[in-house]
Amino acid sequence: MSREIPEEVRRSTALFLSTVDRAAPGLVTGFYLVGSVCFGDFHAHGPGRGRLGTASDIDFVAVTDRRAGPGEVSALARAHAATIARFPRPHFDGAVLTWADLAAGPDGCPDVPCAQENRFSEAGRYGINPVLFCELASRGIALRGPEPSDVDIWADRDALRAFTVDNLSRYWRPWWEKNRKTSALSLAIGASPWFPVWAVLGVSRLHHLLATGEMTSKCGAGRYAAREFDPRWQRIVAESLSLRTEGAEGRRGYRNPLARRRDTLAFLDATIDDALALA
Repeated sequence: MSREIPEEVRRSTALFLSTVDRAAPGLVTGFYLVGSVCFGDFHAHGPGRGRLGTASDIDFVAVTDRRAGPGEVSALARAHAATIARFPRPHFDGAVLTWADLAAGPDGCPDVPCAQENRFSEAGRYGINPVLFCELASRGIALRGPEPSDVDIWADRDALRAFTVDNLSRYWRPWWEKNRKTSALSLAIGASPWFPVWAVLGVSRLHHLLATGEMTSKCGAGRYAAREFDPRWQRIVAESLSLRTEGAEGRRGYRNPLARRRDTLAFLDATIDDALALA
């Protein structure tokens, strides 16, 4: 599949693969990009820093023919460390699965080598969920190995829908409850540009999936919300799109970040309920 790969993505993936190939030749037989890149919604830069930054991550799935042994896991860890040492941003995050794992799906997959926010774990479950598998099956970009359409990849849409409902109930509703409380920390987080990008566009993505049955990107979700949601939410949606794209889409409409926080929380409350009603 021919899709343009951003330079930031190309350089990190090339360094990782060349490093692991030298240390463990033949170990990684498949390598796929998922996440924002596969939706054409990758943004290497954005307002905010660290965990409160709005920039995209580089999300990958590396595939091996068999379960990696201790020495091979060490080679993967060293390759990941070399990659983030040279290119610490964007984050280089993903999981190392076997071809059999791809067919088995998330419930049949054990703990595997993975990385989240540049932190590598020899055995974890970062990204081992229906979103990753369905995204890889439908939109994954092959940098090594066969096209996803030629691979046996678990892609249960009913499970994806159930996972989305669970995510709304068990992550987003408690997240809203926690962040609506007034404290120095919650106000600081709520005033950051990350807050509306994460919340408004994140929950809109889940609403889009339940309403249409299709996955989309953060910006795709923002366009959907701008098109389909009540006019009272257009200001915060436009603000979130503008922050996500550094002004390429949407429109900035808030001078007071606390007013933006208020509208983000109100949007979140209403949209979670509306999305759950679609389940």
